[in-house]
Amino acid sequence: MSARPTPEQRPSIPAETRRRVLVEAGHRCAIPTCRHIEIDVHHIVPWKICREHKYDNLIALCPICHRRADRGDIDRKSLRLYKANLRFIHDKFSQLELDVLFQAYKCDPKQPTLWPSFMRILLGRILDAGYVECYQRGRGTTVSGLNISPDHIYITPAGREFIENIGVKEM
Repeated sequence: MSARPTPEQRPSIPAETRRRVLVEAGHRCAIPTCRHIEIDVHHIVPWKICREHKYDNLIALCPICHRRADRGDIDRKSLRLYKANLRFIHDKFSQLELDVLFQAYKCDPKQPTLWPSFMRILLGRILDAGYVECYQRGRGTTVSGLNISPDHIYITPAGREFIENIGVKEM
């Protein structure tokens, strides 16, 4: 086992890892209200603590946002959420689907999240991925041919694992 580098021996971020972080953010600051084009690669958990350049711990920030993050004005949880949001831009789930997953994750697994059954189509991708299951209790109530009774949405073990793997379950 080799010794970890001292701060003075801090190696450069590998080019491929740096490239991935920059491409993920579109070569702009990851903070959506900022989006400056002059950017640094920032460690979410500071280098002095983690001593490694892992992609999941790196985010593109402009120098001003970088300084703000170093001072603690932008906390680690926020940085993880910004990184997760960047990932979702490129992934297959909509923000609505992710919001439903986060809400279902926070709920008691035995208690459903209620969702209008006529809007089930908006959850299609997380249903197809097996991250949630929908059930309707009873026959429901129909008004003018439209079922207005809510679906009962439960997060599956796969959905819980997905939220835990992206590291933002504290939302």
